Amino acid sequence: MFAGEIKQLWRYPIKGLRGESLRSAVIDFDGMAGDRILELKEPGGDKSLWGGSHPKMMAWEAAWPAQCGCADAVAGDPVLYEPSGAAWAADDAGLPARLAESIDAEKGVELRKVDREYGRVLVVFEASVRRLGEELGREVETLRFRPNVIVDADLEPYAEVDLPPGTPIRLGGHEFTLQKPCERCVLPSWDPNGANVRDKDLHRHIVKELGNHFGIYLRIAEKATVAVGDAITAQPLPR
Repeated sequence: MFAGEIKQLWRYPIKGLRGESLRSAVIDFDGMAGDRILELKEPGGDKSLWGGSHPKMMAWEAAWPAQCGCADAVAGDPVLYEPSGAAWAADDAGLPARLAESIDAEKGVELRKVDREYGRVLVVFEASVRRLGEELGREVETLRFRPNVIVDADLEPYAEVDLPPGTPIRLGGHEFTLQKPCERCVLPSWDPNGANVRDKDLHRHIVKELGNHFGIYLRIAEKATVAVGDAITAQPLPR
């Protein structure tokens, strides 16, 4: 059906903040290790803060410090970096106030663990990003879509969202299962670096011309390690 190569791997330790580029990653039933494990909430309630409501969040970055000499490891808590580059430990008592001030969160901010039943990884195809840019007449940053895996494959642009759910897709030597296409919110229309600027034409195009889908979600039950340069392949479901 198609074949290609993993070009980039990304994880986002804190939902809504910028993430970090990886050389390799462990993925299992819970998703990519270290990905989206913390989120920002309003104090005393269950309302989440996200890039669509507070786009300045994306001026902040979250990453796992290198452990044992391996930049792709996960241990302890992530470190947050504000736009100036200043680093904050996730448990620093002054962090919530600084975050709230920086992202215009008038009711304040709490950092909490994400509660979910299972994980998945978002795969975006370079050919689709290029075609989207051609249709809009300008370059589109792939990181607007907050992918975990960016691949280059011999598949027609946008064709990935038409693959049947359940299609087996191999990353490296491991078989993943296609869950569904990614239904997009408004987040890709906001500047991915926190500039508080929105590209409304991009959002309208994705909704009207692409059925509001971009990228696909994959899942796996067992533990797998994938790396930049690994092959990605897919075969049709048996009839």
